[in-house]
Amino acid sequence: MTRAALREGAINLSQGIPDEEETPPAVKAAAKEAIDSSSQYTLTWGLPELREAVADRYEAWKGVRYDPETEVTVTCGTSEAIMSTLLALCGEDDGVIYFEPTYESYIPAIRFAGARGVPIDITDGLTVDPDELRAAAKDASVLLLNTPQNPTGKVFGRDELREIAAVAEAEDLVVVTDEIYEHIVYADDYVSPVTVGNLAERTVVCTGMSKTYSVTGWRVGFALAPDCLSAELRKIHDYTSICAPTPFQRAGVEALSLPDDYYVELSDSYEARRDLLCDGLADVGLDPVVPDGAYYVMVRYGTDESDTAFARRLVREAGVATVPGSSFYTDGEADWVRFTFSRNEPTLREALDNLAENRWW
Repeated sequence: MTRAALREGAINLSQGIPDEEETPPAVKAAAKEAIDSSSQYTLTWGLPELREAVADRYEAWKGVRYDPETEVTVTCGTSEAIMSTLLALCGEDDGVIYFEPTYESYIPAIRFAGARGVPIDITDGLTVDPDELRAAAKDASVLLLNTPQNPTGKVFGRDELREIAAVAEAEDLVVVTDEIYEHIVYADDYVSPVTVGNLAERTVVCTGMSKTYSVTGWRVGFALAPDCLSAELRKIHDYTSICAPTPFQRAGVEALSLPDDYYVELSDSYEARRDLLCDGLADVGLDPVVPDGAYYVMVRYGTDESDTAFARRLVREAGVATVPGSSFYTDGEADWVRFTFSRNEPTLREALDNLAENRWW
């Protein structure tokens, strides 16, 4: 859809790409300075100063201490952290539970690992059925959890996480969490899964710089996990990517030193844009499901067209690109589309004007 947006000259509200001015100036400056001094490999696990900074900040944020030497790995983005983890920890026909609609790269990542996807559909109400979860876990090895979730913006609450923790312990599941949107939350205080029960002992936390610091192209991710799990995922990481880009790792040290106010302002800014987009979509006759986190909104459109046909028509006739909802399901069927509000306010207003002027639904 990004390619379609470029081809049609449309406003791209499909891919979660922030505008350039979103990146903190001090973080950009640190990257530019590092290019002059740091153009060679780091240790494959990552720059020691960055791993130390990650361990310190995540202890402050989550109350869980990770050893920067053995339990923190810097990866080429969060996607590589997840891919390396699944390749390391899954074998042939191992079951991997995930919740649909789901971030679309999970499905091929599971297949690359030779594993078997075990999707649980939470479309109706965005809630997890405990009985369905327990049944799925009896024939699974890994549970892949994205919170806040892409594409729905669902934030898993403490009670849901307690249920997941109980099931994981009972069935001896490894939990892999994708928490890349952990600082973009609009509901109550965010609960990291590793702060619930004994989940930290069996969890690989995958996160990174892309969304929090608006540097999606820098490809710096973090995998935090107990030594026994880190040792395995590092084997895959070492031989697939060697190390994340060195100048951007150095800039990561600067990013992690930003004051707490930065994260409050980040969330507040996206919340304002969420409200602008969701209110505007409702005004033009679309039906958004208001998210509690991340910067996406799933929207029902009320015509008989398939989601793909609607999305393609939208980019051609209204000049706004979205993602068909079927992209987020294993069977490729859905009746909604995803918008992003990662763009700035003028861009969102222009997109809403386009929708109002070119409405056919």
